[in-house]
Formats: sequence, structure tokens, C-alpha cells
Amino acid sequence: MKMLKDVSVGGGLKDLVTLLRRHPREQAMPALLAFACSGFIFFLFIIDPKINTDMPKTQEIIYVENWSLDRTDEEILKDRWAVQCLKDKRDAKRREAMKTLGRMSGMDVEAIEREAEAERLARGDVEVERPAGMTC
Repeated sequence: MKMLKDVSVGGGLKDLVTLLRRHPREQAMPALLAFACSGFIFFLFIIDPKINTDMPKTQEIIYVENWSLDRTDEEILKDRWAVQCLKDKRDAKRREAMKTLGRMSGMDVEAIEREAEAERLARGDVEVERPAGMTC
């Protein structure tokens, strides 16, 4: 290691000071940028372990509705149609919101709806009638 015996920190600092004294304006800006970039990277290493260290959220508990085994077919259909009514109400609300948006955008909403109905009938989609006494 003959090469490393001539290396010293003090000599390196003296060379740096001598170099900066000769051409201070030409080397000041690159030196500041180098120190700023290095300092910023060092700062990122310091703050990185402190970011996103929250405790994980607790798991959401979902309760499932249980039914008795001795339910009749009528009770099962009544429950299914009740759920279907909720879905229909949700879909109708969304459909009205989309129609309002379409009207605001200058679209002919009624023509679009007629075309969609014609396509639905052409596919053979038929709306199932609700049992007697079932209203939403």
C-alpha cells in the first residue's frame, strides 16, 4: 500500500482551500450544488424510516345474516325480492343521475334510452314480473 502512505486529510483540505482561492467564482456554484444534492440525499435517508410507519388498520368485521333451515319457499322468495327492490332503487337513482349528466352535456337522453331499450329487447332480455303483493 505504498500509494496510501502519501494520503492525508489535512493535505486534502489544504488543496481544496488553495483551489477555491484561485478561482472562487467559477467553482463556488458547482460546490454549493454538490453539497446541496448530497445534503438532500442524506436528509432523505434520515427521514425515510419515519415515513409510513403507521399502525395497520384494524380489520373490518362483516356480519353475515343467518337464516333458519326451516324457512318456506315463500319466505325465501320474499327475502330475495326485498334485496332486488333495494338493488332496483339503487340502479334507478344512478340512472337518473346519469340522465341528468347527459342532459347537462347536451345529449339526447331519451333517444339513447330508446336505443338501449331496443337493444335489450333484441337480445331477448325480459324483466321478470314480481309476485303478487310484492312492491318496492
